[in-house]
Amino acid sequence: MATVHVPILVRPILETLLEAFREHSVQSTGSQSQPAWFVDCTLGGGGHTAAFLEAFKNDPLLRETKVIAFDQDKVAVESARMRFAADIAAGRLEIIQSRFSDAEPFLRDRLVLGLMADLGFSSDQLEDPSRGLSFLADGPLDMRLDPSQGTSCRDYLAGISETELERVLREYGEERFSRRIAARVIEYRNREGAPATTQALRTLVVQAIPPARRHGRIHAATRTFQALRIAVNRELEELDCLLDHVILSLRPGGRVAILSFHSLEDRRVKHAFRSTDFRALTKKPIIADDEEIAKNPRARSAKLRVAERISAKGA
Repeated sequence: MATVHVPILVRPILETLLEAFREHSVQSTGSQSQPAWFVDCTLGGGGHTAAFLEAFKNDPLLRETKVIAFDQDKVAVESARMRFAADIAAGRLEIIQSRFSDAEPFLRDRLVLGLMADLGFSSDQLEDPSRGLSFLADGPLDMRLDPSQGTSCRDYLAGISETELERVLREYGEERFSRRIAARVIEYRNREGAPATTQALRTLVVQAIPPARRHGRIHAATRTFQALRIAVNRELEELDCLLDHVILSLRPGGRVAILSFHSLEDRRVKHAFRSTDFRALTKKPIIADDEEIAKNPRARSAKLRVAERISAKGA
C-alpha cells in the first residue's frame, strides 16, 4: 500500500541528530568500532526513516550507520517492509512490529546515537475509515493502532462511568464541555447502547455543545476524539515509558528528537529533557514554517524538542 503521509520537520530533525553520528564517525576513524544506530520509534508512513537512510547513504562518513524502526501498526509495518525491501536486504534497516515502550530490549546491545519519535498519527491511519480514528469519514468506532490488542473505543465507552468519561475528556482533550459531552454519551448509551460509529459519536458530541460554541477554529468533536484516542491507545503511558526508559538507550553524546502534537505530550517531553541525563538543545520547541504548513496543514500543531544525552545511567 502506497503511503500518503507527509513527514513533518524533516530538515531540523536531520540537522540536529546527524551531528552526533558525524562526531562519532570522526572520533572512531580507523578503529574497529561497532556500527552506530538510528532508532525510529514511530515508523508510520516511513518518511523520517527514509530521510535518514538517504542521508546515511550520501555521507561517506555515515555509510555504515544503520536504522532500526518500530511500529505497533501491522499494516504500516508490512507496507514499510515492501517499500524498504532493498535496505532490509542490505542490512541497513530492521523493522520490528512493537510498541515503542517495548523497544528497550532490542536496543540494549546497540550503539544508539540518534532516536526520534513522532507522537502523531499518520495520514494513512487517519484517512482509513476502518480504523475509526477520525470523524471526517464514517467508520467503526475502534481507534486502536493495533486492533489485535486492547479494547476498542466502542467497548471502552460501553464500560466507562460518566464521572470517568468526564475526567478523560477534560484531562486528555482539555475539553471545556467535558461534563455535558459525557452526560450526553452516557444518556445515549443507556438508551441505545454505546455508539458504534465515528459519525454517531460525532453527532452526540455536537449535540452536547451549546449551538453558539459549535463553530470555532477547530471542529467541535476534535478534542473528544483526541481524548479517546489517547485513552484507548494508552498514549501517555507509552510516552512516559519512552521518556523514562527507552531514551536511556542513547549513548552519551547521542541525541533524541520528539515531535508532539498537544500540550499534554509537550509538557512531558520538556520535563524529561531537563533531567540530569540530558541537555535540552531547544529552549523553545521548533515549529513548522508557513511554507511547510501550506504544503502539509497537519504540521501546524507539531512541536519538536531535541536533547543530547550527557551521562550514562547511574554515572
